[in-house]
Amino acid sequence: MKYLAAVAAFLELVSAHGYFETPIARQPGPAYEAACGSQAYNMMKGDINGNVQGLLQLVANQQDYDAEACGLWLCKGMKFDDNTDNVQTYTAGQEVDLDFAIRAPHSGYANVSIVETATNSIIASDLKKWDEYALTSRPSVASESQFSITIPDNLGSQCSTAGDCVIQMYWNSPPPVDQTYESCIDFTVGGSGSGTSPAPAPVSTTAPAPVPTTTPGSGSGGNTTAPVTPPVANGTTGAGNSTKGGSYQYFCA
Repeated sequence: MKYLAAVAAFLELVSAHGYFETPIARQPGPAYEAACGSQAYNMMKGDINGNVQGLLQLVANQQDYDAEACGLWLCKGMKFDDNTDNVQTYTAGQEVDLDFAIRAPHSGYANVSIVETATNSIIASDLKKWDEYALTSRPSVASESQFSITIPDNLGSQCSTAGDCVIQMYWNSPPPVDQTYESCIDFTVGGSGSGTSPAPAPVSTTAPAPVPTTTPGSGSGGNTTAPVTPPVANGTTGAGNSTKGGSYQYFCA
């Protein structure tokens, strides 16, 4: 029975695919294998595009699977420790081009958000979203694979340390398909996107003039309508999914 379950999980995993190619998304490595088990690791090394539900079925009875440490509902369990060489550096307000490979379409919806990894909470939602995504009833659409997002200017210092935040693509194909795809890009944010520094305050010959200060993280950029699960309100955990990742994000999501 375990063999049949593994075969069924494999077939489910390979039935549809999607993952960030540019910039490179998180990849499986030793930390992933230690947390999620050898079967999940071998599957993701062979085809990183598989879905969360298939992975959950695959690892259900594996003794080397640690559900809490693995965290399959965040980046499909992919770990920062395996991806320290793949961290992107952005500035607030910067436009970032993304390339997401749809290997096999399944009709659903999708969104791109910034997720705080420590809590699996969405801190900037709907940087890009599609109410209908990868529909099987029509030819593929280029804008679903190649698109851009703008880094919000109100993140403050939340994403200044590598590993604290990811750009996560969440693509869900509801029942009867019931498959969810997550792909995460590690990044940091520092400064503003203007590329210029403020001019220094004038200084008198006798005493320095006070220098005006600004509060970091202010501004109107970015979508602050918060996480769901797929995106709900800020601070809600389970980025991209509610109970198991199938509910829509409509503030709601």
